[in-house]
Amino acid sequence: MAVNKSRSERKDHRISKRRFLVAAAKVSTFAKAMATSDSWPKLFTWVDYLLFALTLLVSSLVGIYHAWRGSSGSTSDYLMGGKKMPILPVALSLAASSFSATTLLGGPTDVYMNGTMYLWFIFSVVLCTPIASYIYLPVFHRLQIVSANQYLEIRFNRFVRRIASILFIVKQLLYLSIVAYGPSLALSQVTGINAFVSVSILFAVCTFYTAIGGIKAVVWTDTIQIVLIFGSIIILIIKGVTDVGGLGIVWERNYNSSRIEIFNIDTDPTTPHTVWSFSIGGVIYWLSWYAVDQTVVQRSLAMPTLRTAQISMWINMAFVCGIIFLCGIVGLVMYANYFDCDPLTSQIINKADQILPFYVMDVLGDYPGLPGLFVAGVLSGALSTISSVLNAVALVVYEDFVRPFFPNLPDQMATRLVKGVSLLFSGLSFSMVFLVAQVKTILDATVSFDGAVAGSILGVFTLGIFVPCANSIGAGVGMLTTFGLMMWLLLSTQIAKSSGIVQNSQVKPFSVENCPAFNVTSTTLLMNSTISEEPGEAFILLRISYLWYTLIGVLIVIMIGTLVSLLVKAFNCVASPVQMSTEQLNDEAVNRKNTSNDRQMHVNEVFALNELPQ
Repeated sequence: MAVNKSRSERKDHRISKRRFLVAAAKVSTFAKAMATSDSWPKLFTWVDYLLFALTLLVSSLVGIYHAWRGSSGSTSDYLMGGKKMPILPVALSLAASSFSATTLLGGPTDVYMNGTMYLWFIFSVVLCTPIASYIYLPVFHRLQIVSANQYLEIRFNRFVRRIASILFIVKQLLYLSIVAYGPSLALSQVTGINAFVSVSILFAVCTFYTAIGGIKAVVWTDTIQIVLIFGSIIILIIKGVTDVGGLGIVWERNYNSSRIEIFNIDTDPTTPHTVWSFSIGGVIYWLSWYAVDQTVVQRSLAMPTLRTAQISMWINMAFVCGIIFLCGIVGLVMYANYFDCDPLTSQIINKADQILPFYVMDVLGDYPGLPGLFVAGVLSGALSTISSVLNAVALVVYEDFVRPFFPNLPDQMATRLVKGVSLLFSGLSFSMVFLVAQVKTILDATVSFDGAVAGSILGVFTLGIFVPCANSIGAGVGMLTTFGLMMWLLLSTQIAKSSGIVQNSQVKPFSVENCPAFNVTSTTLLMNSTISEEPGEAFILLRISYLWYTLIGVLIVIMIGTLVSLLVKAFNCVASPVQMSTEQLNDEAVNRKNTSNDRQMHVNEVFALNELPQ
């Protein structure tokens, strides 16, 4: 009976799959018809292009202005702003770099697809801020260092510092590619510009004003850009809520589809978003950014006192929480608008990350300038992150790899070298965009990769601060081992997700039942059932939530680092008595030899005395 039942289930599955493919073909035909319809989103007008161009122009002018103001050629002024940066611009710059374009595109998409558990990121940021401000940040300020990795040389040795620096550079290499590719999707969707052309524009403009203006250009362009980010999202929310019919309808439609989810306390680590994954894994993820990441530490150390740096962190927290909340609202409003005609299910768009730009043109397309304002906001998020990372990488390369070998390098030559590093790193990051284009979703890929590598870096800093017995050998072995294991996990998981072996178990239901000229209510059910049948077969580590990656990395570093340090210490303790015993034996041999020599001398003296009478 069990065999017959199994065969029957497989037969039903094949029939369902065949029906799904037929329905999907009909949906694809329907999507092509919709794509050519005048009622669907239009491309940019000249007003939108003008706003887009002005965003790039203003950023470039800020860089030119600070290059002119900083014509003295001081490397300290270029990299650290002379350690006189004001509180509010630094706080806004931190906030602008924290969420970038990946949050602006990925956050609303995550809520649209998975529900409101994403908003628990706010709780993660709130818990992380005091830990970073009052435990980690004071360590760097008291030492009066420039690069965060200098602490590792003071605590361990230069080798550990260099490993951390290399991991930081590798991490930022791929991270920048993901951050740049995100807004390129938005631009290609609403302007018709090729995605890789958009990435080229982003890197060109950002590299220009970062290379010539330094940290001051980065901070002040971020301050301008965050205004655009908030303004564009607020306008989109107001227009979207008005079109739907009010916040009540937004809430009702999301509630009916189970997207209003506040307390998911599932203890299964493979469930992507739970209270535990955010309140524990999410806190550690943000801590890897705010506590030890050079892009944050650099700006905190660019301020005159520890207190001003801590104040800027609290202001940054308020802005980051605000943008996360607004992104969540955008996701709810989007679903309220497409609750009965999902553009992704109906294949009007190809990737989930295109939902937001598609929605922007659908809602704001009839108002020239507003789509351009929103895309300018997304672009600003990318520019702020890219510029911050380029400046931080330039500082790390100079302080950790150049200055130790050339301590007396003239200021002007050092500044030129730092600018050259920015240009080179920008080119390398651009080349990685072609690989990043294959990822499943932007937010998942960004947090996964960032968390996997950041765990190694946060882990070694935590090991140095909280484990007194840790030594340089334990720190180096722990960091390298963790990096290798986490990269294997990350790559294996992304490959599994791209091939469909691993699927998100929290994806909410969609419907296309009221899409014009076609009714495919059954298609949604078949699609959801077909997609959700495979995930259980994947290896459990490949299904673990990306929010746990950083914590896993930190724990591995601490455990391996502590164990290796204790083993090294124990070996030294065992080797010391042996060495002392050897030294003692040598001393005794020398004493015996000296005694023997003394005796021989005495004998000789006797013989000599005996010979005298002769």
